[in-house]
Amino acid sequence: MSAGEAARAPVDPGLQPERTRLAWSRTALAFLANGGLVLHAGHRADHRAWLLPGAAVIALSALVYAVGELRYRRVGAAVRANTPVAGAALVATAAAAAVFTALMAVVAMAAGS
Repeated sequence: MSAGEAARAPVDPGLQPERTRLAWSRTALAFLANGGLVLHAGHRADHRAWLLPGAAVIALSALVYAVGELRYRRVGAAVRANTPVAGAALVATAAAAAVFTALMAVVAMAAGS
């Protein structure tokens, strides 16, 4: 099969959009759980400085979930239309969110000591 024939071959949408949706949902759940743990740790240690980072991470979990839903729709449409699924900016945004969460944890620990 030549490259031209491979490019024209019908695409099976498969489960790629669903896997993408599940991955973003798991990531949002992880952010939510970690935010809750930061809030719980701050409450138990009576450190009010932990409230802001914990709340910020919980709010970020909602944003991650919303981005995941948007991504699900875009990936599904791209797969059905047999067009490339590009997302370098989205990966950079997710990485920035993870770095933000780590920084919030460092701030919370520094404020608590």
